[in-house]
Amino acid sequence: MNLLGIDIGGTKTSVCVGNNRGELLAVRKIPMTAAGTVDAYRRRLLEICFGELQQAGIKPESLDAVGISAPGPLDVKRGVLIKPPNNPGWHEVPVVAWLQKTFRAPVYLNNDANACALAEHLFGEFRGVRNLVYLTFSTGIGGGIIANGELIQGITDTGGEAGHHVLDINGPLCGCGNRGCWEAFVGGRNVAERLKEQIRSGGIHTSIVDKAGGLEQIDMRALELAAREGDRFAMAEWDHFTERMAQGIGNLIMILNPEVVILGTIAIHAGEFVLAPIRDKLPKYTWEWPLKACKVVASSLGTRIGDLAALAVAVTGLRHADA
Repeated sequence: MNLLGIDIGGTKTSVCVGNNRGELLAVRKIPMTAAGTVDAYRRRLLEICFGELQQAGIKPESLDAVGISAPGPLDVKRGVLIKPPNNPGWHEVPVVAWLQKTFRAPVYLNNDANACALAEHLFGEFRGVRNLVYLTFSTGIGGGIIANGELIQGITDTGGEAGHHVLDINGPLCGCGNRGCWEAFVGGRNVAERLKEQIRSGGIHTSIVDKAGGLEQIDMRALELAAREGDRFAMAEWDHFTERMAQGIGNLIMILNPEVVILGTIAIHAGEFVLAPIRDKLPKYTWEWPLKACKVVASSLGTRIGDLAALAVAVTGLRHADA
């Protein structure tokens, strides 16, 4: 199959050409600019699509499908991005229609976390596993669930929104408006803001600030580096972080009974430094036998996962169309 994949994010868009075996033939990334209009973005996107097809030696009329991985909230049936929080000025953006007017091939859309779950299911180390959960831990938390071999989409396309299941109704305010969501405890942006406030108000001396290059630049990477080097405050915060990670993952294991939980983003970079304490804490939050049957691992797809996610949306769309 000849496939075009488009991975839309808050800071960049990646356009790739590949096939149903997960082979990438051409890839190009373009930055997203808050000042750019939606129409200007559309024109630039289509220009890049044609350029990458040419780079891969594939004629537009030879495309079998186009897959789009994009941030929610979105409407899969209408092919519309409703109001992505990291794309200012975007409202009811008809991305599928843009591509359908340009290419003869069918165009499919899904949210980025679901698309990543599909990529793991089709191309990852655990390809073909029938019960799989994919979680991305970056600015926030996204989740995608494969149950009995099928993606859980949900009636409003919000199936798998694990980051917004509530762990503590008296917990911190989440960006979604609820209190105590999992994302409020372990989402990268929330962790960073909480650290800044604690350090600022408590006059805490910690190497987290040095690792970040300043208080306002604190992020998860700085926390990880400081904790690795034995900074006492950072180690305690890393322990809190992995505790809440384990609580949320334990809930998912109890509810879904998956064969594998695959973590992206931070787990890809931090490896066993984050995975080992999560595994150690999991027995507090789930029964022994479903936990024993479930692996908790980092994604094997690494930095390719965004592009492969878009291709996976195209492959899955074609399969369902043929069913």
